[in-house]
Amino acid sequence: MRSGHSARASSTPSSTASSMTIPRRYAFLAFTAAFLVIIFLAHQNGYTLPPHGPSRFGISASVSGAAGYTAAIVYLLSVLPGPRLPHQIFDSMSLMQKHIPWRHQWPILLLHAGAYDDSDSRELFVEMLRDKAAEHGLSSEVIDGMVRRLEFVRTDHELPEGIPATGANDDPIWAQEWPGYHMMCSFYSHKIFSHPRIKDLTYYLRLDDDSSVLSPTCIDPFEYMHVHNKSYAYQHVSPDMGWVTDGLWPFISNYAKRHPSVEAQLARNDWEWPEGRTWPGVESEYAWSENFPSYETNFDLVKVPRWRTPEMQEFLKELASEPRRFYFSRWGDAPIRMAQVAMFLDIEKEVHQMCEISYAHKAFIFEECPCVPL
Repeated sequence: MRSGHSARASSTPSSTASSMTIPRRYAFLAFTAAFLVIIFLAHQNGYTLPPHGPSRFGISASVSGAAGYTAAIVYLLSVLPGPRLPHQIFDSMSLMQKHIPWRHQWPILLLHAGAYDDSDSRELFVEMLRDKAAEHGLSSEVIDGMVRRLEFVRTDHELPEGIPATGANDDPIWAQEWPGYHMMCSFYSHKIFSHPRIKDLTYYLRLDDDSSVLSPTCIDPFEYMHVHNKSYAYQHVSPDMGWVTDGLWPFISNYAKRHPSVEAQLARNDWEWPEGRTWPGVESEYAWSENFPSYETNFDLVKVPRWRTPEMQEFLKELASEPRRFYFSRWGDAPIRMAQVAMFLDIEKEVHQMCEISYAHKAFIFEECPCVPL
């Protein structure tokens, strides 16, 4: 094309060329000005530009400029290498898209441990998602938009130092699910907040492949968090049984006693300790196998910067310093999230039970409340 243009230019009389040609610097300035005008008009009308990088199936809508925040929906598809096709997720994703009035079309992050490295596995996933979404009545336009938002994100999970590959032989709690379930608990408890794709977001909403939004709601959960300045939203509270929380009560108690600001925040949040609280000593048998209050973290809506503060990061570092807590005692992310919220957030101001969204996990339908539009 360039050579053809040059040939045409050379055939033009020199006097005409000199009188008609616009100097390059002026052309560049004109182009730049036009581009800036287009951007301005786009933002004035609520349009948005694509992000810095493409996902496998297109460009995810990036609306941070218009929204004033960034967000993503997170599904953890696998923590161990090898093929996996969680069929329930196609229902979950379709209903999430169908029933929530998303103001902005945020990326859907599909975290996997290698199951979707090849194009065939990704294309099969998308094909099955399209079929299921159509069964749920989504239009082809909406389905195309959802597919463009998909990001398959390779996320490896290694056994930490001190945890042998033969750990299942050492009789850990939930040995039948070792180490996959334990990796998941560790990831959601602390590792997710340093994940390269997540750590710089404003919000993420974690859903499980068996999460279901049952009927239309009137709110966009991210927009609700932004408008009301909330830092955490959940669906339901229930206890984790003492046999999967061995040592968690004394760990939290000892940490709070060593950090007066944490002790004070727990008191402001009306945190209830089991009877017989003692100090000091990790060796204490205080409430060793007591049930621990927990958020049902299959719906886990987090304002990431609140988990990236120096105070929270110090706690996460100490939590992770003894991996046996997760890999043998099987501490879950549900009670850990409850503790984190009570230790570092103002529950009355920052936390919201998002019962406006009709929601179920597996066969359990959570409490629903009236939805008030923003």
